[in-house]
Amino acid sequence: MLYKMKNETFSYIVTFCIASLLFGVGFGWFKTDLNLLRWYTSIWCFILAALTFKGKNFGWSALFVVALVIFNPLFRFFNYTKSVWQMLDIVTATILIIFVVNYYRQYAKGVRFEKYTANLFPKDKWVISDRTKDSSKKFDRIVESDMNPDFTFRHIATGKHLAVECKFRSYFLRGKYGDDGMWWKKVQGERYKKYGEVKNVPVYIILGLGGTPARPDRVFLCPLHVFNEAPYGFITEKILKPFERKANEKVSDFPLT
Repeated sequence: MLYKMKNETFSYIVTFCIASLLFGVGFGWFKTDLNLLRWYTSIWCFILAALTFKGKNFGWSALFVVALVIFNPLFRFFNYTKSVWQMLDIVTATILIIFVVNYYRQYAKGVRFEKYTANLFPKDKWVISDRTKDSSKKFDRIVESDMNPDFTFRHIATGKHLAVECKFRSYFLRGKYGDDGMWWKKVQGERYKKYGEVKNVPVYIILGLGGTPARPDRVFLCPLHVFNEAPYGFITEKILKPFERKANEKVSDFPLT
């Protein structure tokens, strides 16, 4: 995955860069000046190679480095015919499209669902007292707060806190015994449990299912212990059903109802 930063502006900037590169490579805006095209492609391939390397996604980094070597304007390693260069343009554009799809699946999906979750806790009822910032990859070392639930909210009327971890799934998986549901990492669950005990706050899991992260079809707001106590780490739809809410139903009361 791309170097993970929970910054939606950064997401837009990266998208613009890749879209510009796709137009430059795929549609030949700079074909009248091949040297300019080489510079343009090389600069953005260098940036994307650096970002993916920083994010420890070495496969993508290697692909962008290869593209950088092929298109670089300083050393002409290859003297291909026009038809070969056109094929390389198509291959490069295809790689970029796949990268964008992968990027949004892995990164923007989570950001959009977290934004959706925050909106379920109206600002006249709740204060966001903390949000996990995912700083570990920025500093290339573990930041303990990154392992906390995504949000900690404070209820204005009572002054009490609760923590919420956000999960989005496009669909339920089929379990070993034919039930639909989702897998849950108990190690992660134990970490959130410890956080709740140390901070003396209840911890909830909010699950968005189907639709889009910004507008899921179904929403479940479930106490953490229900996930942690599920057999074999598989949370079935039957277990989650009692905790289903209307998709845009606001959370106003504490304790949650």
